[in-house]
Amino acid sequence: MSLDKKHIALLKQLLLQSRQDKLMYLNTADKQDLPTFKRFFNQQAIFRNSMFNDFSLLLSQFNINSDDIMVNRSDIRQFMMTTPKREKNNPFDRCLKQDLLFKKQLEALLSFDVDEKNHEIYRKQLAKINSSIATNELHSVDVKYKDYSTDNLV
Repeated sequence: MSLDKKHIALLKQLLLQSRQDKLMYLNTADKQDLPTFKRFFNQQAIFRNSMFNDFSLLLSQFNINSDDIMVNRSDIRQFMMTTPKREKNNPFDRCLKQDLLFKKQLEALLSFDVDEKNHEIYRKQLAKINSSIATNELHSVDVKYKDYSTDNLV
């Protein structure tokens, strides 16, 4: 696989993942009762939207329109549907898994891409992902502790 094709494939993958993660965070925010958690998930959705725009811009350098990539995704409607019921799973765990996957792919792109201007974009995104990972881990432990405490009261 040539360098450009590998570069484009990584950018497309991160573009799709940032879109998917944005929708995941928005859906999770809709299901939250606590304003602090709702605000966190909504803020993360805004960050993912910014990342989506960054990757879209980077792909445009290769004359690739992000709309063409999104149209080819048949399962996008699944991510856009919300359900009003609360999830029984810890939502922070699911988001943490996605963030760790995103971080791994972003680090691969950072090690692959040699353009210093692009590195600034990747480092900015990596800082946001690392912050999100830390917060997800913290809240995940809090939620698990509260669930454990509540279960023991019964």
